[in-house]
Amino acid sequence: PDTTLLVSVIQFPKFFTPNGDSQNDTWVVKGANQTFYPNAKINIFNRFGKLVAQEPIDGQGWNGMSQGKLMPSGDYWFDVTLTPANMNKPTINKKGNFSLLRK
Repeated sequence: PDTTLLVSVIQFPKFFTPNGDSQNDTWVVKGANQTFYPNAKINIFNRFGKLVAQEPIDGQGWNGMSQGKLMPSGDYWFDVTLTPANMNKPTINKKGNFSLLRK
């Protein structure tokens, strides 16, 4: 019999360009979804450590807005907690940064 193994390969983009051209318009964690991680938290901070966005794992991603305002070009930081559906697997905590580029 055939056996199917589902795996999640997680990617954190290094930049995004929210200019409406449908290319990299949102910053979104790739490869993670609610099937693998039903309890996931994605927090995005500005360079001063202020929380500017919280995104759902299955959402469209961060569009570069915070409280209805366009956030400026620059570096932003993320803190992602992925709690797996399979309780035998460890929770994944990832932190890093990425760039918001406006042209």
